[in-house]
Amino acid sequence: MEMPRGFRGIGGPAVILAAIVSGCGGGGGGGGGGAAEASPSPETRPAGTVMVSGTVTYDFVPVAASPRVRLSYEATEARPAREVVVELVSGDSIIATTTTDAAGRYSFAAPANTDVIVRARAESVRAGPPGWDIQVRNNAQEDALWVVEGTLFNTGSTDVTRNLHAPSGWDATAAAYTGARSAAPFAILDTLYDATQFVLTADPAIVFPPLRVHWSPNNAPTVDEFDPATGRIPSSLFVPGVGIYLVGAADNDTDEYDRHVIVHEWGHYFEHHFARSDSIGGPHSLGDRLDLRVAFGEGWGNALSAMVTGDPVYRDAGGVGQAQGFAFDIERGRPRFTRDVGWYSEESVQEILYDLFDAEQDTDVDTLPLGFGPVYTVLVGHQRETSALTSIFSFISGLKAALATAAERDAVDRIVDAHNIEPVVDDYGTGEDNAGTPPNPGGSNEDVLPVYRKIEVGGPAVRVCSTNEFESSRTGAVNKLGSRQFLRFRAQRDGRHTFTAVTAELPDDLEPGKAADPDMVLHQRGPVALPDCPAQPGTPLGQCAPSASCSADAPRECRESFSWPLTAGDYVLEVYEWTNTNESDDPEHPPIGRTCMDVTITGP
Repeated sequence: MEMPRGFRGIGGPAVILAAIVSGCGGGGGGGGGGAAEASPSPETRPAGTVMVSGTVTYDFVPVAASPRVRLSYEATEARPAREVVVELVSGDSIIATTTTDAAGRYSFAAPANTDVIVRARAESVRAGPPGWDIQVRNNAQEDALWVVEGTLFNTGSTDVTRNLHAPSGWDATAAAYTGARSAAPFAILDTLYDATQFVLTADPAIVFPPLRVHWSPNNAPTVDEFDPATGRIPSSLFVPGVGIYLVGAADNDTDEYDRHVIVHEWGHYFEHHFARSDSIGGPHSLGDRLDLRVAFGEGWGNALSAMVTGDPVYRDAGGVGQAQGFAFDIERGRPRFTRDVGWYSEESVQEILYDLFDAEQDTDVDTLPLGFGPVYTVLVGHQRETSALTSIFSFISGLKAALATAAERDAVDRIVDAHNIEPVVDDYGTGEDNAGTPPNPGGSNEDVLPVYRKIEVGGPAVRVCSTNEFESSRTGAVNKLGSRQFLRFRAQRDGRHTFTAVTAELPDDLEPGKAADPDMVLHQRGPVALPDCPAQPGTPLGQCAPSASCSADAPRECRESFSWPLTAGDYVLEVYEWTNTNESDDPEHPPIGRTCMDVTITGP
């Protein structure tokens, strides 16, 4: 056994990962791991070459769920690094490249009597179809690619076995990480490999867009801050156009072995590229009553994590010694009397999706084991093309339309009914009567229902009310039920349309100096337009500051209006009181509470 050796990095400054090299003798000897693919016979090999082969493995640390959620270092096992890129390097030149097989084995025909090293990259790539391109990079070091490599050796004149192992870096005696955490990028990559292979069961010819995963031991969850270069990220998350960020700060929160968390974020990547996600994101936790788009997106990610891992118990290790995590059961959920089920609940969404997928019957209504194929078909078809916002309604509507028999559709209705959701008749939740529990204090169910209101171009004003009453003490108000209202309409002809929201009711206890700020977003299979006001410093484009003339004494001066050219078709207009999407302790614009607006649309 040789001592670990560091590597200078690829695509950026130094990336130091330890690599343990064993089996330096000739003739296929050496400790650990099997041989690579069968070596060519001497008659078929190029003259003057030998076979360099071996196995690439990494330390996998399972997450225990009992007696507490923690990384179970005592149960660490060596797992094969499947389908990762391996290079044979001589000096500054890469003289051969290959990919490990499903057992982590690799082999090269290498020039004899040459000084070389073996390097494994945290990268899995295959030209399609099927195809994928996944890399794990260090965002705290200019996104350099993580790698492990062995020590320098001479190929000699006979076949050589070189096994490469990436250790976790954990020291059981010290109960701390004392070595390089070499295994982490390969554990992440292997989980994503599982997710990729899982989708191939439904679509064997799928080609995945390139995915970059950003992990660093510096990545620590930092509320309301995003500075990846220093490791400050809000949490593990998917950023469209950039990739997945995963936390890795020891004694705080590490996600490299949290397979459910990794697959959850990969689920957002999948939605973004193959289905459609209208989710506005933001903080969330079990029990929150969420915006319907957020509820579906987060519930989908959780359900997919159970499908891919084959484990319905979602685990997330963290805290001191990675021994203070949490877990929840996606199959059975929490006792119903402890939570509010419904179309606004990520818990309901995840349980519905998983019940539709799995073959285990855990309740009397869980009788429709569809597997992943139908779920996939709805996501990449109906859910992508619907004119409604993405939600459990649009998904179930598309699924029922695809099912062949009335018995199957009835089985779906029973599954959703168990979560206090009315039988789904369309993408818009028509007929839904669950307004959340408790109903909006100080308001009425009409502040939440119907899920969508209809509005006619050129017709009378439609009143909607925005509230912050479903704000969570842990995760705020930004993405919760009732803060945003949805109006559906059809543009009958092409041309410029004008959208206007005027405040009609303000809270009776509105503080002096506070003002309302109506806001709108136009959707047609994704956001189409925001109000045509300029961005201000620190303010996203389209988020207009309250009018100076807007006040409790002059509520009709609280207004928003914008125009946009439309083609004939179906649209959704999102309307909300902007302050009701802010945190309760926002120093300048805290939520003002229940605010109602009259909305009109005029057309050509």
